[in-house]
Amino acid sequence: MPMRTANRPPAFWLFPVGLGIALGVSAVPGEWPLYAILAVSTAILGLPHGSLDSAVAQRHLPLNGRLQLLGFYVGYLALGGLVLALWWQAPNIALAAFLLYSAFHFADDIAVRIGQLGGTAYGLWVLSLPVSLHPEQVTPLFEMLGATQADQLVAVAPYTLALSGAVLTVSLMLKPQRATSDWRDPLLLAVGAMLLHPLAYFIAYWCFLHSPRHLELAARDLGLHGWRERLKVIAPITLATYVLALGALPFLIDLPGETALMRIVFIGLAALTVPHMVLELIASPRRTT
Repeated sequence: MPMRTANRPPAFWLFPVGLGIALGVSAVPGEWPLYAILAVSTAILGLPHGSLDSAVAQRHLPLNGRLQLLGFYVGYLALGGLVLALWWQAPNIALAAFLLYSAFHFADDIAVRIGQLGGTAYGLWVLSLPVSLHPEQVTPLFEMLGATQADQLVAVAPYTLALSGAVLTVSLMLKPQRATSDWRDPLLLAVGAMLLHPLAYFIAYWCFLHSPRHLELAARDLGLHGWRERLKVIAPITLATYVLALGALPFLIDLPGETALMRIVFIGLAALTVPHMVLELIASPRRTT
């Protein structure tokens, strides 16, 4: 089965479970438990779905020999490095770009069944909900990431929410091949965004819907069906990512703990998402049954 043609998306039941867990997390007093759980859940459940990229590259790209494989790793890290450099020099632009290309990336959850336009609307819906509903909580989070014009980014969210909701609704109505989760998940996201702290909402979506869905589809595409087999492929890259994250700590040592954690998690994800998306763009047309 091709990676992008599954009729019944995986993680069909896991997302409601994640929302329930996130509700429990949100009930814990204070915000530090949220930051701690964000770090742990991203490390354990969020990062591994991108750790299959080297295996995807070896399967679908013309990498013949160690030299070309080394070239892939160098190019992959260079793209991530460019993102970090942009964030260092122009954090407002980098954050706005991160939100936009994340919307395109999240479109993969649903675009195969309702089209790229509907998928992009879904991605914007995912991102716009917490920003629109909890601007007073999102603004300081954006500022932790270095944004000096966070209020301007937040002010745009209600408009993108309205536009994406309208386009997503029309797309779902016009596409008979939609899956049950394609309309159920956006509704659950709306409920979750209303009830949850934005970080808890992110944990629920990223760690219990997007990441496990993408991991399952990529693993199927690679013929990795057992968890032990998948772990052997995922572990080296995931551990290397942990080492890189720890290597960033000396540069953030003067920042408050929650700010340092936010930057490691979200700027790190931004740096990993760009090469991941580029690889998917190249590899997707080459996937076969």
